[in-house]
Amino acid sequence: MFLLTQSFLIILITAAFGFLLGYWIRSADSDTKVLQEELRPLREEHDHLKRQVTAGAGSILTDAIGTRKAAALEAELAEVRSRADELAAANAKLREGESVDEDVAALKWRNKYLEARVLFFEGRDTGGSVETPPMPELMTTAKLVQEIEPAPVAFVSAASEPAKLGRKKSVVVPAPKLEPVVELGTEQEAVAAPIVKKLKVKAVAPTPPPPPPEPISNQNFTPSPLAGLSAEALEEAIALAGAGKAAPRSRRRANPDELLLIDGVGPKNKAWLNDQGIYYFYQIATMNIDQVAWLSKNLPTFGARVYRENWVAQCTKLARGEPAR
Repeated sequence: MFLLTQSFLIILITAAFGFLLGYWIRSADSDTKVLQEELRPLREEHDHLKRQVTAGAGSILTDAIGTRKAAALEAELAEVRSRADELAAANAKLREGESVDEDVAALKWRNKYLEARVLFFEGRDTGGSVETPPMPELMTTAKLVQEIEPAPVAFVSAASEPAKLGRKKSVVVPAPKLEPVVELGTEQEAVAAPIVKKLKVKAVAPTPPPPPPEPISNQNFTPSPLAGLSAEALEEAIALAGAGKAAPRSRRRANPDELLLIDGVGPKNKAWLNDQGIYYFYQIATMNIDQVAWLSKNLPTFGARVYRENWVAQCTKLARGEPAR
């Protein structure tokens, strides 16, 4: 009976604790939902303020760029106006002179051109357009070049001294001297023909550069003299050659020859030959005695077959498309 009472009390305590824990969890969830609902308008207000700040920064940047461009245009307009005023004063003094030469005509034309630019800048906002005045007929080619590419400082200094420009001074451009053309008669041509013939210089055509040498291949190689030796003679020559020297490596690897067709070459020797840069028959067919000696003494297996089977003679035939034997 005591045990039943104790078990019943434990169950009641556990149930009460579970009820309290569930109630606390439900209240915490409800508090979380309330907080999220309260946080939602704050987030919306934050996004709205962020958009306003971004738009305001863009407008401020645009206003700054527009202000800078307007200041640059105002400075250019002020400079053009000052030059136009100086030129107008100089032009007024020049009009009082007795004669108008090419320099004065060029100066007046430039004055009109600058006045047209001032009107263009002033009419930029109103949509006005001003055409450039035509160039005077008295202007020469040299004057045209000077007016297209003037030196600003020199031009202003000249405009500030109109008394010098008002003098009667004309610039004479010397015309190129042309030699008179004399027509020769038949008798004169006969007399002058030998002299002209002696004076003529034959044009030597430039010698074209020689064509680049064709790379050596199985089609255009020169076989080594060792191909005609017997096995005994080749063995004696290799003995006298000593350690020998390795053959140059091939720079090409495309379409290699089947080296297994050579007597004494197996998979191991073929792999070793490829590691030494030997891929084609013509490489062995053109070896000298030092290279053949090095090949026979460094081949992994069956090195003596290099001279006993005369690989140079075999590769010469294989390169030409003939059977090795």
